[in-house]
Amino acid sequence: MKLPEENDNYYDRGRSTPVFYAIGGVSIFVLLILVIVVLSNRPTDNTSGTRPIPSPTADSSRVQVDNNNNQLDVNDLSFWNLFPERDDSSLGNEDVTPELPVNSPSPEPPDPSEDGRHTFVERRNGTSEWVRLNPVLPRNNYDPLGFIMRRDRMAYYEFEKPLSYLGIDVSRANGQMDFNRVKNAGIDFVMLRVGARGYETGILSLDDDFNTNLTNAINSGLNVGVYFFSQAIDAEEAAEEAVLVIEALAAHKITYPVVFMMDFIAFDASRIDSLTRSEKTNITSTFCNYMSGAGYTPMIYGTKEWLIEQIDLTRLMEYDIWLSQPRDLPDYPYRFQMWQYSFTGSVAGITGHVNMNICFVDYTAR
Repeated sequence: MKLPEENDNYYDRGRSTPVFYAIGGVSIFVLLILVIVVLSNRPTDNTSGTRPIPSPTADSSRVQVDNNNNQLDVNDLSFWNLFPERDDSSLGNEDVTPELPVNSPSPEPPDPSEDGRHTFVERRNGTSEWVRLNPVLPRNNYDPLGFIMRRDRMAYYEFEKPLSYLGIDVSRANGQMDFNRVKNAGIDFVMLRVGARGYETGILSLDDDFNTNLTNAINSGLNVGVYFFSQAIDAEEAAEEAVLVIEALAAHKITYPVVFMMDFIAFDASRIDSLTRSEKTNITSTFCNYMSGAGYTPMIYGTKEWLIEQIDLTRLMEYDIWLSQPRDLPDYPYRFQMWQYSFTGSVAGITGHVNMNICFVDYTAR
């Protein structure tokens, strides 16, 4: 049986009542939240009518306050204001180079006197220089403490054992010589000058009394070597000099080297002054090759300057060296077999000063 229509209205009214109360409750809750928010945002200093002073860490120059309505503007709400502005105009610009430290100390160059890679060369013209050592050439390995001088007699020792031979070198400038007395004075060997080429004329000549002196020196029991003073300006002239020496020695037997000596003339011009280093090296090599071919031991004479700067020893490494350096100790950095240590020696049998030498090789055993 169907209920009357008024009963239907009764039930509709009953279902709508809870919805009405729910909406009202939510509205009251929202209103309460808004009141709390408003109260919490009220200024704490009601007497001044302004908002609190910003924190010292904030950028106060960028904060604006509206004294009329106590509100912040849009810029106050941006956190980018807390960071300094950056100029990006140079980004991607390849021409911009970073700044280097100002007054940064530059490294000091190494001292050539202490780095072990240079040697000091004093030149005949009065100049001097630290010259870089050539790593190809074998080094001088003599112990400086092994050199002992007694009066004007030099000797070299290793472990208290003598390893050198005492000698002299002479030419026609020394005049008449008594080689028996020279031998008895303790001299082991003598280097005789065979001859020379004129430094102005280019004429070849043998020393006066060379053959007589050579015979007497050999007969006295001295070991004998010879040297030739060259002023050759090319390989052809060097060959002429070599042939002259070979012919002069043909009738004799010597036990020490045949030496090629080339040098500038003190206080005067000479034929070789304009030669290049390479040309002087070629001339030296030509003479020494002739001596080797004839069965003699070639040797090259020179001062420290000559050996280091005037010829290329890397092309002459197969030949022995006779160093001329009058002083207490040799500072020539490369290997040498004979050392002329004095121009003012004194030996019985020879009048006046004589050049003194020591040799580190027993050439008689070769």
